[in-house]
Amino acid sequence: MNSLSPGEEVMIGALAAQVQDRDWAACGTLSPMPAAALWLAKATHAPRAEVFVAGSEDWPFEGEWQGFFDLAQAGRLDVFFLSGAQIDGRGNVNLMAVGTYEKPKVRLPGGAGSAILAYVVKRLVLFKVAHEPRGLVPQVDILTAPGYTPELSPWQRPGRITRLVTPKCVFALDPPQAPRLASLHPGVTLEEVSELTGFDFQAPAEVPVTPPLDPEARRLLYGPVREKLAQAYPLFAARLQQPN
Repeated sequence: MNSLSPGEEVMIGALAAQVQDRDWAACGTLSPMPAAALWLAKATHAPRAEVFVAGSEDWPFEGEWQGFFDLAQAGRLDVFFLSGAQIDGRGNVNLMAVGTYEKPKVRLPGGAGSAILAYVVKRLVLFKVAHEPRGLVPQVDILTAPGYTPELSPWQRPGRITRLVTPKCVFALDPPQAPRLASLHPGVTLEEVSELTGFDFQAPAEVPVTPPLDPEARRLLYGPVREKLAQAYPLFAARLQQPN
């Protein structure tokens, strides 16, 4: 089984950086990299954060999801990590189908509450585990969770999309402005990201480099964090072998 690539390791660190101390932060199912990021943040710079990883032994909500959505809709959730089959430059997410809804090329699992979370979570952080044009599109085929709703006031929609993190880079999202390339992961070029991204984005003259994990963070990722991941994501945990 392949170990983490350098880009994946940096991506976990970039996701972890979105969690601040005292935040209440969570990820849903099928999200091993955000799960790793939540536990890494808790073990490093955000020790007083409350982190919730679906499927883990310490998931505290009865009824599996009802208590979680009650918490989110009460405005208590600061950060949630969300992905989708398609994400566009306005932060729109498609979890329904590729193609048309009536005659899809691919039928997807569905929204699973993502539309609600997009409205109520203070900072929604998007992620893609593969950086490729078919997933990062000019416009999503079907809108599951909207990134931008200008008809709604901040009171009506307190949640906002803030970042999109991939194995190549970090985009800052603030629609209706175009996405801004916030940082490139070490060794990745602007030309590479431009070629692999389906939507237009802005980039500064000198793009910052996403900070790699420091030695202590790497020790924690490949040690205690890996042990916690083994509960919910044993196959992903098996990939966390300390590089030589």
